[in-house]
Amino acid sequence: MRWTVVVPVKRLALAKTRLHAAGRDDRDHRALALALAVDTVGAALTCPAVVRAIVVTDDDQAGQALRPLGATVVADEPDAGLNPALVHGATHAARLGPDSGVAVLSADLPALRPAELAEALHIATGHSRSFLPDAAGTGTTLLTARPGVVLDPHYGPDSRAAHRRSGAVELTGDWPSLRRDVDTPADLTDAATLGLGRATRALVVRTRQGTVRDFDPATGAGSVLLDDGRGVPFDGSAFAAGGLRLLRSGQRVRLETVGDRVVLVTIHTFG
Repeated sequence: MRWTVVVPVKRLALAKTRLHAAGRDDRDHRALALALAVDTVGAALTCPAVVRAIVVTDDDQAGQALRPLGATVVADEPDAGLNPALVHGATHAARLGPDSGVAVLSADLPALRPAELAEALHIATGHSRSFLPDAAGTGTTLLTARPGVVLDPHYGPDSRAAHRRSGAVELTGDWPSLRRDVDTPADLTDAATLGLGRATRALVVRTRQGTVRDFDPATGAGSVLLDDGRGVPFDGSAFAAGGLRLLRSGQRVRLETVGDRVVLVTIHTFG
């Protein structure tokens, strides 16, 4: 079975308010909110199980950025909140593809891997309605309905419990990129350890170089002396993300950072 993905995108000036507290000005914040949506929709459209993507938004800038990716952009005609917007998007999806299932995706999954989405949707074909909780365990990043089945979204506070009460089956696969929505600066850093999409990465990732000062092979943690003389620590997840087996003191490395946290350590190559 193929799927039509519905992605709701808020007006960018109102989106991701908790992420706005990271010290960005309004223009940069809107750019980041848009980048999250661009990477989410772009990844969804490269998933082999997805036949089309419908974006529900009243933001002109978002629409202009998402149409070239191949998304169909529809206005939020109900203009009555998230759940009515999703019902509107699902109705439009059923008209375009009556034989396709409908899958709602959060618009803030910048590390989304198409293979993880494909696996989740494959399992969702066995249920009339299903959903996937977010990384925090209270929200919902994916809600699905088979062809001809009413979507019946229940987004809002503790949507995981609300969707479960509505009769939707909870999916339990290990799909970290599909669960990792971004509401806070800490969420963004966690997403970066999974590997950000191109648009988000261009805005938030900084590349630095330095020399390994110390390294613990048991934990994968250590520290690097940057070329500007400052020392920065890194944890085991940043080491693992680089696919390395070992580091030694004095070795030249390349770091990727989001804010003050190192999210990736790789060997520095010359040329």
